[in-house]
Amino acid sequence: MSFIYPRRVTISRPVSVDPSVGAQPYGGLSPSSETVIARNLPASIQFDRLGKPPLAGLPADAEGRGTWKLFIPLAKSPKPGMIQKRDVVTDDTGQRYAVINPYWNSLGFAGRIEELQT
Repeated sequence: MSFIYPRRVTISRPVSVDPSVGAQPYGGLSPSSETVIARNLPASIQFDRLGKPPLAGLPADAEGRGTWKLFIPLAKSPKPGMIQKRDVVTDDTGQRYAVINPYWNSLGFAGRIEELQT
């Protein structure tokens, strides 16, 4: 852990579900049905902005889901293209995020992620 990268993250990819007809088990995101791509990576997670509010417009709705910036240093960053859209990032506190814009630069991985609701 360092001052610049104080967090640890695991990157996983949801396994594709067979879209068969009939009664099927739950097909959403579940840690037990994900393949780990990389684990224990040093990272910095910084708040980016608040997303759009839900369309339902109910009184108890949150203002919107937050988007965050995820930075992983070049020395520990997975190869370009290894982290893809819809991959799941789990931080050291157990919070889960979906990758919405993965990209790399000369300092490593620097993508945008969206907080997943549990």
